[in-house]
Amino acid sequence: MRELSVYYCSKCGYYGYYQLERNAVCPKCKVDMLALSISYQAFMDLSCEERDELLSSQIIASSSPYVKRILVPHKVNNNREIIARMGDRITELEIENEKLNKTIEWMHQTIWEMVRKNKGLNINDQDESHKGIDP
Repeated sequence: MRELSVYYCSKCGYYGYYQLERNAVCPKCKVDMLALSISYQAFMDLSCEERDELLSSQIIASSSPYVKRILVPHKVNNNREIIARMGDRITELEIENEKLNKTIEWMHQTIWEMVRKNKGLNINDQDESHKGIDP
């Protein structure tokens, strides 16, 4: 028995599952549907959003250059995607900044401890050197 395959309409985005390619005709547009390169089981494992993204990319890839030119401004001005990327980057930078602040705090503590030790030694050395000099 043949395995089911996933087919989609390049005009309207309708998709369905068929065993035979000849049965894959869009009920809305009445055109032959194209097979997806993904297996039926892998397609079923995708979430609804992932399915929509896959079908959208397939439709755009198979569309005319005119449609691609129309979609260019959308890609440039896709604010939700830009905001999401910027949000992720801000979170990464905040985490990095927190680590660097902790490192700086540790370095300051270490430096001040070293300065105190050195000053403590220098004060003793200065006291001993001043003993030999008449005031």
